[in-house]
Amino acid sequence: MAGGVADDMPAALDELGHGATALGESLSDAALSQFQAYLDTLLLWRQRVSLTGASTAVELVRFHVLDALRIAPLVGPGSRVADLGSGAGFPGVPLAIARPAATVVLVEPRRKRANFLRAVVRVARLTNAVVEEARAEDLHESLAGGCDVVVSRAVWALDAFLALARPLLRSGGLAVAMKGPKADSEAWVVQPGFAAADVVRYTLHGGVARRLLTYRAV
Repeated sequence: MAGGVADDMPAALDELGHGATALGESLSDAALSQFQAYLDTLLLWRQRVSLTGASTAVELVRFHVLDALRIAPLVGPGSRVADLGSGAGFPGVPLAIARPAATVVLVEPRRKRANFLRAVVRVARLTNAVVEEARAEDLHESLAGGCDVVVSRAVWALDAFLALARPLLRSGGLAVAMKGPKADSEAWVVQPGFAAADVVRYTLHGGVARRLLTYRAV
């Protein structure tokens, strides 16, 4: 990083713009500026807080940001999204940037990571994102039945995540688990309170296999 900006930031933002377009997402100049602020902050904080193994802006875009944007089509204007175990901010922060008309709650129990997320919200000027420093198990009063989408990226086993997500969702809301290919063995289990899973298989840069498991609350 030079002068507080990653050396590969122009290449990362170019790759982000093209990658988002390929996903059907159009990112404004303002959104790209927010992404730059987010990536810079993440690269700065990762030097002292364990957040991600990615060490460049291009890696963050290829393996994390574009992965997070796979959720964007599920988030409509006015939606309330809860990102459980947000950690480095994936997928919640990219969703907040890409969907300014939605509200995103970044749920993170660990103090250092919650402080990082607060810094991102401040530096990237995310007026539609809030940080909830709490365990997902303790959200039932503050978010009960008020979420349209509850998402988590490879934090819990599928059945544990769905048990946490169901009380937070309104009827018809979506629980979205972002997983690797091992999730194929879990996806077809019927989960109480949900319709059968919709499974999307896709790959990231270099052929990294990913799964998106979406359950509708009934």
